[in-house]
Amino acid sequence: MRARGDGLIRLLPYTEGRRTRVALVLVLAAFSAAAPVAGWHVVGDAIDNGIRASDDARLVRDVALYVAIGALAWVLGTATWLMLAGVGQRMVLDLRRDLFEHLTSLSLRYFSEQRAGWIIARLTSDVDALSDVLNQGLTTLVVNTLTLVAAVGGLFLLDWRLGLVALLVLPPGIVITRWFQRRSHAAFSDVRTRIAAVTAQLAESVAGMAVVQAFTRERAFQREFEGLNEANRVANVHAQKLSSVFFPAIELLGVVAQVAVLYAGARLIDSGSLEIGTLIAAAGLLSLVFQPLQELSELYGQVQAASAAMGKIATVLDAEHDVRDRPGARALHRVEGRLELDGVVFAYGSEPVIHGLELEVPAGGCIALVGESGGGKSTTAKLVARFYDPDQGAVRVDGIDLRDVRLRSYRRQLGVVLQDPFLFSGTIADNLRFARPEATDAEIEQAARAIGVDRIAARFEHGLDHVVREGGAGLSAGERQLISIARALVADPRILILDEATSNIDRPTEVLIERAFDTLLRGRTSLIVAHRLATVRRADEIVVLEHGRIAQRGRYDDLIAADGPFRRLATTLEGADLRRVA
Repeated sequence: MRARGDGLIRLLPYTEGRRTRVALVLVLAAFSAAAPVAGWHVVGDAIDNGIRASDDARLVRDVALYVAIGALAWVLGTATWLMLAGVGQRMVLDLRRDLFEHLTSLSLRYFSEQRAGWIIARLTSDVDALSDVLNQGLTTLVVNTLTLVAAVGGLFLLDWRLGLVALLVLPPGIVITRWFQRRSHAAFSDVRTRIAAVTAQLAESVAGMAVVQAFTRERAFQREFEGLNEANRVANVHAQKLSSVFFPAIELLGVVAQVAVLYAGARLIDSGSLEIGTLIAAAGLLSLVFQPLQELSELYGQVQAASAAMGKIATVLDAEHDVRDRPGARALHRVEGRLELDGVVFAYGSEPVIHGLELEVPAGGCIALVGESGGGKSTTAKLVARFYDPDQGAVRVDGIDLRDVRLRSYRRQLGVVLQDPFLFSGTIADNLRFARPEATDAEIEQAARAIGVDRIAARFEHGLDHVVREGGAGLSAGERQLISIARALVADPRILILDEATSNIDRPTEVLIERAFDTLLRGRTSLIVAHRLATVRRADEIVVLEHGRIAQRGRYDDLIAADGPFRRLATTLEGADLRRVA
């Protein structure tokens, strides 16, 4: 669900499917707002035609009617609050769901351009600001707005002269409100920006705490946080200063209106054209005008903050998909796995990093990409994984352009093992099942045995049910990598990508992982990005990339025997004694 527009207007589509309920709530709220207005009319009648006329029967009738109106107002008010709160909660739920769904559908380019804390702020503090308005403010807005309209209408019905006197404060009220509206929008937008900066710095500090402490940069990060925190304080103080002028001004206008009505009413009573009960009822109705007006004024700051938050959220919802299926894209059924890169050109910015790449991997074949850092190896792997789409050319599977098939149907047949495997908080078994949630316990145990994860699990009391912390803290790099390999095996992919999967592993652990690779690669089309020669030797063909172009390609024995880029790279990586990895 995507909405266009600015501020809280963006929330209108979230009323779809519940507009009948909203209409019913508005009807209930209208009756709830009219009830106290009717009550003051009854009070005026009781004084003028009951007490002053010594009509006990009329007085009793008015008292009973007043109590009945009060009880009805309580019932209607309770129902209105509950129903509006329910609508607000559902709108927040739908918005948060859509926001997260849209985020997860964006390409890696978006996440590489945004700080993690900035994104987190959109999902947390900004949505919370909207939640406050929709859960509480929405009810306050609807009930008090209707009460205000009903009270003004009731005042004119009671006595139009007193109504005109009360409206004398309207022009200055409009001027003050417009001033606050212009100033506060910018102020609250700045507050949201400052909060996002604090959240981003916190997220970055927590994620990089090991590096911060290793280089004793704690004080520098503390100073940076204090600066951002102070900027956040200044922005909030400025916003509150505006509120401190606006809210008392509205209260003062209410006092002025009360004094003006009482003075005018007293003069009308002296002239004999107004009854005392009518003046008392008018004063009560005037309180019904300015009490909701005051509450609406206080809510206005909250609404401005929510509007600014929605503006920030809209920047995420409006982020375009870099990777999108073409119109009419079809589901991709189980593939054989033949890969083809046909004249692929790709650039992260203005300068291409891949230049007309031509590459073909037969079904079940294995190809290794090697080269210096920045040569385009990982970018090529990401294009095959369709984390990005090429600017020119095409990536095909079984002869089908990946842009012509539904992305999800392709990704379900793809397995990826990264250089820095990420494990989620939960059990080891949960992390293995992450690739295929419907996998049975027997399949999980089989994959664990095939890769060697069962030996990792044996170290713990609960085995595969051992709970690991987020990121796999408490496990070695090699253990995390073995679990990620087993996770890929559980997925049973037709196409497999190994992106620097052994670059951070010590030699003894590398031997274990290499054996795991033997199991994982069997019968699958594989693309290996690696610096370790022991890893690339198993490939059917090795491709040396330099600056996004193929510099050399062939089998390991042929390339190592020839004087060329691969041999020089091998000498650099492994030293002169190549027999060490033989």
